Amino acid sequence: MNITGERVVLRAVEEEDNEVLLSLINDPETERMTGGYSYPVSRKGQREWFQSLGEGRDTLRCVIALRENPKKAAGTVILSQIDMKNGTAQLHIKLGEDVRGRGYGRDAVKAAAGYAFEELRLNCIYAVILEYNAPSRKLFESCGFSQEGRLKSRVFKGGGYIDAYSYSLLRSEWVKGETGR
Repeated sequence: MNITGERVVLRAVEEEDNEVLLSLINDPETERMTGGYSYPVSRKGQREWFQSLGEGRDTLRCVIALRENPKKAAGTVILSQIDMKNGTAQLHIKLGEDVRGRGYGRDAVKAAAGYAFEELRLNCIYAVILEYNAPSRKLFESCGFSQEGRLKSRVFKGGGYIDAYSYSLLRSEWVKGETGR
């Protein structure tokens, strides 16, 4: 099953996606704007990561593909730390440089949120965004997320600790149509 938006398709990660995923993880700008690992990944390391993927119930990893070419990966969207008891999950997104700023990220976030609320019956999805990542903050706000708080000196990047902001969207806010769907 694929999750469809107006302009994107969120689909399972396939072995053919490894090159695009490798370019995303090794892209200096993507690395600077997101949390996570800060070291180069080889093709071999990427293949080993792909082969280690299981069908975990606490993480949903999807490739973002454009509807006009669903075989080609344009980025990733992930729901992690899915907690069915409390109805929460963290949402992450990475986009290839060639599709940034063109509305695909917004459509992917909206599609993932719709799936989280309507199919998984989650109550709250949240994101943690680095303080200087203004494009991601704007993206999540345009999808109805509200800034909840500031996490002081939370992430080590570029030789120092920086703040991150916590954003969330509740199912009741989604149902009310406050997301611009």
